[in-house]
Amino acid sequence: MTVFHPSIKDQNNISFSVRLDWLNDLKGIITAHDTKGPIYVATPPAFGGEGMNWSPEHLFLGSIASCYMSTYLHFAGKMNLKITHLECQAVGQIELVEGKYKFTHIGVFPTIYVDDHTSVELADLAMLKTKKQCLISNSIKADIIYNGKIARASQKAS
Repeated sequence: MTVFHPSIKDQNNISFSVRLDWLNDLKGIITAHDTKGPIYVATPPAFGGEGMNWSPEHLFLGSIASCYMSTYLHFAGKMNLKITHLECQAVGQIELVEGKYKFTHIGVFPTIYVDDHTSVELADLAMLKTKKQCLISNSIKADIIYNGKIARASQKAS
Protein backbone atom coordinates (compact mmCIF):
# COMPACT_ATOMS: atom_id res chain seq x y z
CA MET A 1 0.00 0.00 0.00
CA THR A 2 1.37 3.40 -0.98
CA VAL A 3 0.78 6.21 1.48
CA PHE A 4 2.01 9.67 0.58
CA HIS A 5 1.71 12.60 2.91
CA PRO A 6 1.70 16.03 1.31
CA SER A 7 4.05 18.77 2.37
CA ILE A 8 2.08 20.59 5.03
CA LYS A 9 2.60 24.17 6.18
CA ASP A 10 0.88 26.13 8.90
CA GLN A 11 1.95 29.27 10.72
CA ASN A 12 4.95 27.75 12.53
CA ASN A 13 5.42 24.28 11.07
CA ILE A 14 6.25 22.74 7.73
CA SER A 15 6.21 18.99 7.11
CA PHE A 16 7.85 17.05 4.30
CA SER A 17 7.53 13.38 3.53
CA VAL A 18 9.48 10.89 1.42
CA ARG A 19 9.07 7.18 0.91
CA LEU A 20 11.79 4.58 0.45
CA ASP A 21 11.13 1.17 -1.08
CA TRP A 22 13.83 -1.48 -0.97
CA LEU A 23 14.55 -2.83 -4.45
CA ASN A 24 17.18 -5.56 -3.98
CA ASP A 25 20.57 -6.22 -2.44
CA LEU A 26 21.65 -2.90 -0.92
CA LYS A 27 19.53 -0.69 -3.21
CA GLY A 28 16.32 1.28 -2.85
CA ILE A 29 14.26 4.00 -4.45
CA ILE A 30 13.08 7.23 -2.84
CA THR A 31 9.93 9.01 -3.99
CA ALA A 32 7.79 11.90 -2.83
CA HIS A 33 4.37 12.86 -4.05
CA ASP A 34 5.35 16.45 -4.77
CA THR A 35 8.53 15.82 -6.80
CA LYS A 36 9.28 14.68 -10.32
CA GLY A 37 11.01 11.35 -10.61
CA PRO A 38 12.56 9.01 -8.11
CA ILE A 39 16.06 8.89 -6.64
CA TYR A 40 17.83 5.53 -6.68
CA VAL A 41 19.92 5.00 -3.58
CA ALA A 42 22.36 2.38 -2.37
CA THR A 43 24.93 1.67 0.28
CA PRO A 44 28.26 3.33 -0.62
CA PRO A 45 31.44 1.28 -1.23
CA ALA A 46 32.85 2.42 2.13
CA PHE A 47 30.11 0.36 3.78
CA GLY A 48 30.04 -2.61 1.40
CA GLY A 49 27.94 -1.28 -1.50
CA GLU A 50 28.68 -1.13 -5.22
CA GLY A 51 28.87 2.65 -5.48
CA MET A 52 26.73 3.08 -8.58
CA ASN A 53 23.85 5.06 -7.03
CA TRP A 54 23.42 7.98 -4.71
CA SER A 55 24.16 7.04 -1.10
CA PRO A 56 22.63 8.48 2.07
CA GLU A 57 25.96 10.24 2.61
CA HIS A 58 25.81 11.88 -0.85
CA LEU A 59 22.19 12.91 -0.29
CA PHE A 60 23.07 14.37 3.11
CA LEU A 61 25.82 16.53 1.62
CA GLY A 62 23.63 17.31 -1.39
CA SER A 63 20.89 18.58 0.90
CA ILE A 64 23.36 20.97 2.51
CA ALA A 65 24.59 22.28 -0.86
CA SER A 66 21.10 22.58 -2.36
CA CYS A 67 19.75 24.29 0.75
CA TYR A 68 22.65 26.73 0.52
CA MET A 69 21.64 27.45 -3.09
CA SER A 70 17.94 27.89 -2.29
CA THR A 71 18.64 30.14 0.69
CA TYR A 72 21.23 32.21 -1.18
CA LEU A 73 18.91 32.73 -4.15
CA HIS A 74 16.15 33.80 -1.75
CA PHE A 75 18.33 36.53 -0.25
CA ALA A 76 19.79 37.54 -3.61
CA GLY A 77 16.25 37.98 -4.93
CA LYS A 78 15.22 40.12 -1.95
CA MET A 79 18.30 42.32 -2.53
CA ASN A 80 17.77 42.53 -6.31
CA LEU A 81 21.23 41.02 -6.69
CA LYS A 82 21.90 39.60 -10.12
CA ILE A 83 24.28 36.66 -10.19
CA THR A 84 25.50 34.84 -13.28
CA HIS A 85 26.33 31.49 -11.68
CA LEU A 86 26.39 29.75 -8.32
CA GLU A 87 28.27 26.58 -7.51
CA CYS A 88 28.63 24.92 -4.16
CA GLN A 89 30.68 21.93 -3.08
CA ALA A 90 30.05 20.20 0.25
CA VAL A 91 32.63 17.82 1.69
CA GLY A 92 31.97 15.76 4.79
CA GLN A 93 34.27 13.87 7.12
CA ILE A 94 32.89 10.77 8.81
CA GLU A 95 34.54 9.46 11.96
CA LEU A 96 33.92 6.63 14.38
CA VAL A 97 32.92 8.39 17.62
CA GLU A 98 32.01 6.37 20.72
CA GLY A 99 31.40 3.30 18.57
CA LYS A 100 29.18 5.07 16.01
CA TYR A 101 29.95 6.56 12.61
CA LYS A 102 28.87 10.16 12.18
CA PHE A 103 29.67 13.25 10.20
CA THR A 104 31.96 15.34 12.39
CA HIS A 105 33.10 18.10 10.05
CA ILE A 106 31.51 19.50 6.92
CA GLY A 107 33.06 22.03 4.58
CA VAL A 108 30.78 24.14 2.40
CA PHE A 109 32.51 25.86 -0.51
CA PRO A 110 30.15 28.15 -2.44
CA THR A 111 31.33 30.36 -5.28
CA ILE A 112 29.04 33.14 -6.46
CA TYR A 113 29.69 34.78 -9.81
CA VAL A 114 28.60 38.37 -10.45
CA ASP A 115 28.93 40.61 -13.51
CA ASP A 116 30.42 43.69 -11.92
CA HIS A 117 32.44 44.72 -8.89
CA THR A 118 29.55 46.80 -7.50
CA SER A 119 27.64 43.57 -6.80
CA VAL A 120 30.43 42.03 -4.71
CA GLU A 121 29.39 43.71 -1.45
CA LEU A 122 25.74 42.64 -1.86
CA ALA A 123 26.81 39.13 -2.86
CA ASP A 124 28.93 38.91 0.28
CA LEU A 125 26.03 40.13 2.46
CA ALA A 126 23.74 37.49 0.92
CA MET A 127 26.43 34.91 1.69
CA LEU A 128 26.52 35.95 5.37
CA LYS A 129 22.72 35.81 5.64
CA THR A 130 22.66 32.40 3.98
CA LYS A 131 25.20 31.02 6.44
CA LYS A 132 22.95 32.10 9.34
CA GLN A 133 19.61 31.04 7.85
CA CYS A 134 20.24 27.79 5.95
CA LEU A 135 17.61 25.41 7.33
CA ILE A 136 19.50 22.17 6.72
CA SER A 137 22.80 23.45 8.14
CA ASN A 138 20.96 24.76 11.20
CA SER A 139 19.62 21.23 11.79
CA ILE A 140 22.99 19.45 11.84
CA LYS A 141 25.20 18.63 14.83
CA ALA A 142 28.48 18.38 12.88
CA ASP A 143 30.81 21.38 12.71
CA ILE A 144 30.18 23.26 9.48
CA ILE A 145 32.89 25.46 8.03
CA TYR A 146 31.96 27.85 5.23
CA ASN A 147 34.59 28.99 2.77
CA GLY A 148 32.72 31.16 0.30
CA LYS A 149 34.09 33.12 -2.59
CA ILE A 150 32.69 35.90 -4.77
CA ALA A 151 34.11 36.04 -8.29
CA ARG A 152 33.56 38.04 -11.44
CA ALA A 153 31.63 36.23 -14.17
CA SER A 154 34.63 36.72 -16.47
CA GLN A 155 36.69 34.50 -14.10
CA LYS A 156 34.42 31.47 -14.50
CA ALA A 157 36.09 28.62 -16.34
CA SER A 158 33.84 27.07 -18.98
